Amino acid sequence: MQVELHCPSCACHFGAAPGTPYDEVLDRMTDEGPWFGLAEAPTFEGMVAATLAARGVIRCPDCAGAVAVSDRGPARRVRRPVACC
Repeated sequence: MQVELHCPSCACHFGAAPGTPYDEVLDRMTDEGPWFGLAEAPTFEGMVAATLAARGVIRCPDCAGAVAVSDRGPARRVRRPVACC
């Protein structure tokens, strides 16, 4: 499974396995271009959850719109809008 952040406004996106370590996520976001302001946590899934708990929304680094969070399994893709409150 993979967790993906996707901006519906400008198509900016970033994805990683839920258990991907913090350091690896940070390195990939820096190297691949999109830089999402995520909270520090041991894993990518934790980073997303901590950011949503603290801010209520994850903003796109390109257009500042709210991004959607999706869980991608091998045979399905489910999009969940990110609640702002």
